[in-house]
Amino acid sequence: MKWFDHNAGRLLRAFCFALAALPLILCSLALAPAASAQAFKLQGGTSTLFDGHGGSLEVRGANYTGRLGFGLIGDRPHVGFFFATKWRNILWTAGDQLIPFTLPTDVFSHSYYFLARGAGAAWKDGHNAVFLFAGATSKGFATPFLNLAEADTGTALLFYDRKLPRDLRFVSRNILSRRQTSIQSLEWSPGERFKFGLSAGLGNNQRHWATSFDFVRTWIEVQASYTHAGDSFRRICVEAPVVTETDRENIRIEFKPWRVLQFAVSRNNYLAPPDSSQPVERAAVNGFSAWSTLAGLHLHGSFFDSRTQGGRSRALNVGARRGWWNRVEASVNYLRGAPARGPAFHSVVSTVREVITPRLSFSQTVTSGNGQTSIAFGGNFLSNLLTIGVEYQTIYVPFATSNQSPFKQVIAANLRLRLTSGMEVNGSTDVTPFGQVRYTAYATGFAYRGVSYPSGGASAGGRIHNFVVRGRVRDAEGQPVRGAALKIDNEVVFTDSQGEFFTRLKKAKDCEIDVLLDQFILPGSFQVLSAPKSVRAAREETAEMYEVVLMRTPVAGPANLGPTAAPVFGSGTNAQNDTVLRVPRLALSGRFSRRWFSPVMAPRMPLKSAAADSRHGRASNKAKIPVGSYIYYPADGSGPVDLGAVKVRHVEWNVQRHPGGADSGKRQRGLAGAARPATGPAKRVASQPRRAAKHDAPGAGPQHKR
Repeated sequence: MKWFDHNAGRLLRAFCFALAALPLILCSLALAPAASAQAFKLQGGTSTLFDGHGGSLEVRGANYTGRLGFGLIGDRPHVGFFFATKWRNILWTAGDQLIPFTLPTDVFSHSYYFLARGAGAAWKDGHNAVFLFAGATSKGFATPFLNLAEADTGTALLFYDRKLPRDLRFVSRNILSRRQTSIQSLEWSPGERFKFGLSAGLGNNQRHWATSFDFVRTWIEVQASYTHAGDSFRRICVEAPVVTETDRENIRIEFKPWRVLQFAVSRNNYLAPPDSSQPVERAAVNGFSAWSTLAGLHLHGSFFDSRTQGGRSRALNVGARRGWWNRVEASVNYLRGAPARGPAFHSVVSTVREVITPRLSFSQTVTSGNGQTSIAFGGNFLSNLLTIGVEYQTIYVPFATSNQSPFKQVIAANLRLRLTSGMEVNGSTDVTPFGQVRYTAYATGFAYRGVSYPSGGASAGGRIHNFVVRGRVRDAEGQPVRGAALKIDNEVVFTDSQGEFFTRLKKAKDCEIDVLLDQFILPGSFQVLSAPKSVRAAREETAEMYEVVLMRTPVAGPANLGPTAAPVFGSGTNAQNDTVLRVPRLALSGRFSRRWFSPVMAPRMPLKSAAADSRHGRASNKAKIPVGSYIYYPADGSGPVDLGAVKVRHVEWNVQRHPGGADSGKRQRGLAGAARPATGPAKRVASQPRRAAKHDAPGAGPQHKR
């Protein structure tokens, strides 16, 4: 009853706050400039997992985009807003923005960024690009239905790019704040397969210089860089996000002697910038990976050796996968890890997946290791109207009371219901380390002015295409990474609870693939250790299973928006630096990590919306391997140690969810607190004419005309 009274009171306050904001939303609708075509997107919901409640309204026209959101974080009201329009060949922006900060020497990471609130202007021609901004850095908060922010430190910046003769490019990045940054760079790129970069200057009042080399051929790929920077170097001083910089020597070589056999070797050094609670930490990682396909049997293996101030850890992952008759698929993986402190652990994970129909599938997973065995069952149903996924699992509750069993059986579910006229309802459940069930539920609606919406039973998303790209994302220890974001053929897809991604394309073709670690749904910091440069869309029965390997790295937690905000587990958007108890984020199984002195295990990570999860319904089901950031406390009483490294890919500015198609589920999400800038045209729906102009994000690529 206490739980009900507490949450009922919070929901009532959220409802009253939304009711008070309703007149402003209605006014914005009424005052929105008339246009030949306008699209309105209204979202609202509540989440005990993210500890956020509220809603937002987005308006898109032919040459502008606006967005306004209100909500409660904990018990405190916050607002988020953004507006962008193009006037006299300049893109003008105001409100909450995500600003990329990349350099030509970033060959191992392509999307350093920070969040800001203020006004900006971007101008570009054939040889020059200028971006000006004045305002403040910000601390952000994001859920699937709400984006809010709060201004932090006053900031002004000037970014300038210029193309020079002889395939040269000059890049200047200058920031004026409480600590100054001025980095000048030069890039030489005589061809798409060869690049050389040089950078030098100051970052966060610390010296910095770097050089890089990128070489690509059909049979070999080489990436290398060397960086020398001060211990406190950061591109800009912000509380969050805090990303790891490459340091000293870094190299990765991938050999492709034959199509059926590929292998890679790498060495990377990382520098985790200090914050108020943690000292500077350096990490060195050596890795070796190989993969092959023989007579329909897919084999893969990886070995990683990591060294930090806390000691040395090693991890091994080998596995095989085979399918029969396009109906049954079986896989087995062996995992072994030797952490810097504590005993080594190992496990064997076996999975069988049955495809009953293209819309209905079941899976069974058996995980055994360290004297424990767990069995998990799951199933997915996919249709245009309803998509539902249910998994019956056994979890280990690390903070159970003495009179309770540490194991708990739960049903994890996610649901998406598409109603008429562009309405959609989503819901998902999750479990905290205390065994408490948490939920996220929200609704999305679309309205149009100046266009007609298809009626009758027409699907807003169109037909289901026959060609697919699928794969899996795992960390260095072979554990699946949930909620990982990848860009395939200019579409952003997310991994499911098994760390697998799946997308459909209209025709068979080769597509570029990028890992967008800045857009991950769930908390965690990573460095990409191995990933294919391109993938090929093929029919489902012959589609190859691609693999991406990441390395976890320590970063500071997201910023606290207020002292009264309650700690939330499993949320990467409002976790408090000082109040959230950090635990390993693992899968819902009976096996637990031994990286802490006492065996503990975090809950199953939050499910993304059912719309995004439905896209993976037909992908092969891999092992439910324990996932997460492993943290242990040294015996000497010093601070917690988190091993690994981070890599961030190119930032996607456009934040939009594709409204239709049971098999779409392709979402483009802003990062925590990013206020969804207008970096692309509004999504074209049935019978809606194409818009004439496409807006570019500040500091992003060139502008185009359709």
